[in-house]
Amino acid sequence: MKDNDKTSDSLSNQRPLSSPNHEQAWVELTAKYLNDLPRQLDGIRSILELKDYARIKNRAHRIKGTSGTYRLDTISKSVARLERLADSRNPHTIASAINKVMRLVELETKRVNSRMFSSAGSGERNTNG
Repeated sequence: MKDNDKTSDSLSNQRPLSSPNHEQAWVELTAKYLNDLPRQLDGIRSILELKDYARIKNRAHRIKGTSGTYRLDTISKSVARLERLADSRNPHTIASAINKVMRLVELETKRVNSRMFSSAGSGERNTNG
């Protein structure tokens, strides 16, 4: 079993983490995550109608962590605020925070999509090396 671990370690060490393919894959995963965030935020909005503040806090906590993993710091910080606001039990401020996060998601989605298309375009132009 240890030999298998060594083999997988040596294989992973052979692939540079900063390769163009790795970067493109990361951008694509980030875009996929961002495309799903509005659905998740709409889910929080639905929970807000039920006034289930503990579930709002839980969902916001998960989004905050995942956004941080994807290095979406502005979204993560904004969702951290939403998480804290769940304790206030004020539906108006919570709804306002959800709207702010939604706007940040739209902006970040445009930025990532632009990056994805520019990376794809540069790869097509540079086929010799």
